[in-house]
Amino acid sequence: MNKPDRDRVVFHSIHDMSSGHYLSKAELLLNSEIANDLDDINDILELYNISLFFENGIYLKSWSDTDIVAYKEKVNTFKNLIRKFITNIDDSNFQSYFENIDYGYYDSFWLLINNYQQYKKISPSQIEEVLNNSPHQVRHLLSHKNLVDKYKLVLCEFLKSDQQSAEILLSIYEVENSFNKTKLYLPSCLTIQDKESIIVSYIDSEHCNTNYLPIIQNAKKHSDFRISDKTKLAAKRKYQQSVKEFFDSGSSSSFKYGVAISYPENASKIKHAWIEQGTVHYEFSLDYIKENNHPNILYRNFETLFEYVDEQNIVALTSKENQLGVLERTLGVRSKTEYVFGVAFTQLEMASMGQIYTYSNVLKGLGYSLEDILKTVFTNTLPELFDLPSNANFTIPTQNASALEKIRTIAPEFESILKQYKLFVENGHIDFELLQMSSGPTAIKDIPSLNSNKYIYINKGDQGVNFLTYLLFSDQTLLTYVDPFKDKQYRNFVDLLVNEEEINFGNYEEHQHEHLNYLIDNNYISVDENNCVQVTNWNRILILRDVFENEVASLHHYPADIQDEVMHMSNDGIVFFGSSLFAIPEQNYFNYYLNKSEFTNGHDLRNSYLHGTQANPTEIHLHENSYLLYLKLLILVIFKIEDDLFIYKKLKAEEE
Repeated sequence: MNKPDRDRVVFHSIHDMSSGHYLSKAELLLNSEIANDLDDINDILELYNISLFFENGIYLKSWSDTDIVAYKEKVNTFKNLIRKFITNIDDSNFQSYFENIDYGYYDSFWLLINNYQQYKKISPSQIEEVLNNSPHQVRHLLSHKNLVDKYKLVLCEFLKSDQQSAEILLSIYEVENSFNKTKLYLPSCLTIQDKESIIVSYIDSEHCNTNYLPIIQNAKKHSDFRISDKTKLAAKRKYQQSVKEFFDSGSSSSFKYGVAISYPENASKIKHAWIEQGTVHYEFSLDYIKENNHPNILYRNFETLFEYVDEQNIVALTSKENQLGVLERTLGVRSKTEYVFGVAFTQLEMASMGQIYTYSNVLKGLGYSLEDILKTVFTNTLPELFDLPSNANFTIPTQNASALEKIRTIAPEFESILKQYKLFVENGHIDFELLQMSSGPTAIKDIPSLNSNKYIYINKGDQGVNFLTYLLFSDQTLLTYVDPFKDKQYRNFVDLLVNEEEINFGNYEEHQHEHLNYLIDNNYISVDENNCVQVTNWNRILILRDVFENEVASLHHYPADIQDEVMHMSNDGIVFFGSSLFAIPEQNYFNYYLNKSEFTNGHDLRNSYLHGTQANPTEIHLHENSYLLYLKLLILVIFKIEDDLFIYKKLKAEEE
């Protein structure tokens, strides 16, 4: 690699924050004479990068219209210089030119070789030499289909022998890449067997990056890329071994967190939570539970005490993007099809599992069975209060059964409850003979709702809406950084607006005005006679905050004036509606636990226990945990059915 002798102009993207810096350097070149016989390839590549700024309409603000016209004319002359130089590259000079390319210009070089079809004058042996001397160039080559087709034999042999090839394969088929969207192509001669051999060699290699092992273990099947169960198991075992060695070595610097749950008598509060040295402590009043022992109230404790669902009866345990820290969002290797979560989700899951386990034991001590309570609610309470058909049925496992035996009872009953409700919504009654006609499980997303326009979602397909939510709710926006509130470190701009009354527009820096003016132009904020920022439409802001933070909101849980505003937002293309029993974040949560059809890192409970591929019967703790998971999901299903019935009954009453 040739080290650059100066800071040359590089075009990265239309969104790159360094554009002003590079355009200032380009200005110096644009104001000087450009020789017609340039012999330094980096000079040519620099001219090409300058031209990209003009092709994308990116200019310095200090340039006048006259300047831009003059510079455009000069940039147009670059094309002939670039074409003349690139089309002169062949086997006789390729290596000498390539060896002198500055690091930042490799992308441009290969792009021009591709675009001018100069690969027709460069033999495969030249590319073989490049890869032998600079293996990292393979990604640049794989970015251009014409180059891959031309040099497929060389590339195929290289990929079968190079250590980074497995990571390239995984980046194409499995790994989520938020930063580099460049598509990579593979040579057609690289077979499915070749690809698996590359993966196997990678697992066995001492250079294996352990972050890729879970990706291999959970890889999906593709038409041209398949990893066998044997190879997946090898990846799983190596990962487990590497984790064990890491912690055994004492080199871990990770922080610890956990949950502690207790049910004290004579508690001063019904529920209380606090954090101490990384552990979240929960206290729930045992006296309250004893005194409020009706089955419906004991069931409702999962809402009032444990907060499994929020005030809109939306599942509160789901992973949410806004709960991910900056490092959790950006670092690490992640599959394209995994359920993404961070520490916040893990703590919620630890808490919810601990709560259902301890609460079940508390109920047993008081002479109650959680399973009996759930059966009573589904078969008695819901029919009595909300007109669920009286033949709704739910069979519970016997109390003295093993955890595995309990799962074998409750797993099909879980599926039955979903099917019963689906039949009720579709037909107005539950026909068990019709239910038995279908033996397979029902997709979570296919369970319908009795109510139209049930859920509200942000229209993420609209870039304007995405920019709006970024300005209002992102923890990366600069609009919270304004005197005299800089030290308060508000999470986002809306938090600042909610908590402060006198936000002076004049205290913002000039570079912040563009974003503020965008919000003013779109009627979200205004500036009053005192030059203070004011919210124009609080209803719209608060609706957006609900939907942004929870990734969904329930229309019919809002009062009439808020619902009217939601309708206006729908007409404006800001939000859209969905109607199903489960909201999309809830569907994802259930699918994460039940199967791997959506998420490759899922628990696959449904397939494991319905198809007999569960853990060994002797691994009792695994089955006990799975049973608690099934109970938790069942509780959430009953809450969602109850909510759907409640909304339907309320809307019918309003119509009468």
